[in-house]
Amino acid sequence: MGGVVSREPVVWWIAGYPFPAGPMVVCILAVIITRLVIGLQAEGRAQWALDFAITALCLLVTVLWVQAHQLDLLKAGITGIGIGSAGAGLIGFAKSAVMGRAKAAIDAFLGTAPKA
Repeated sequence: MGGVVSREPVVWWIAGYPFPAGPMVVCILAVIITRLVIGLQAEGRAQWALDFAITALCLLVTVLWVQAHQLDLLKAGITGIGIGSAGAGLIGFAKSAVMGRAKAAIDAFLGTAPKA
């Protein structure tokens, strides 16, 4: 009884580096689902460009981490969820600290800052 099922893991190659396909798919889906859940629950004005950039950064870090450490399915999923959740902290930091200081610097440069 022949079939398509194999006991050998599927290995993909990117830029000359091998990695198992299963954990990579799991970590990518975990990051995307986590970022969507967090993005859809966010209150206030949606900043989709910032959220997209943070999601792309989280995906890159997760893929590199899973490939470098050759994680199995469960560890890859947990890593994807963890790094995807950390993206919420990055967005909060970017909105509060960086954006506030950048706006103040632009206002000071243009001379539109309120006088004390």
